[in-house]
Amino acid sequence: MVGEDIDFLVLITGLAPMKENLYFRKCGKRRTPDVLYSTTSFKYKFSRMILFIHAFSGCDTTSALFGHRKTKFCSLLEKNRHLEEKRQVFFNSEATIDQVAKAGETFLIHLYGGNPRTSACDLNHLRYTLLTQSATKARFTLALLPPTVDAARFHALRSYLQIQKWLGHEKNPLEWGWVPT
Repeated sequence: MVGEDIDFLVLITGLAPMKENLYFRKCGKRRTPDVLYSTTSFKYKFSRMILFIHAFSGCDTTSALFGHRKTKFCSLLEKNRHLEEKRQVFFNSEATIDQVAKAGETFLIHLYGGNPRTSACDLNHLRYTLLTQSATKARFTLALLPPTVDAARFHALRSYLQIQKWLGHEKNPLEWGWVPT
């Protein structure tokens, strides 16, 4: 397959059967040579996670989290095996809104360095704690704070809907927090 957008490689990697080896050629521009990728280019464990990583870290249809690249998501999932259960919620076509929102919040708490096991730790509490710690620094970027609980909820729902769409499970967006305009 030939294409311009590396997102295409992510999708064929996430959706292709595990032993299937598909190739993607990204055409170079001007002096940049063409690059050939394979769906087996990624480590096995990442090919199983790639749709979640791509949707949750930000893609063309979901918002990105400022300052958090896809590699940070890979590292987080690799180092925290217990997050596998939370990631799997996004692949469950029968998951509820509350399950998706809670899984997303737990993942984000880990991403921003919090401990979701402490009773006082939700994203808003973590956001406040990080703000008070950063307020004394000479340089501080507000965008580096975690999203609010409400923003995280909608981010998780958008990511879930996108993954379900890629997997062929059509969901009604109006039932998942979207409103007609």
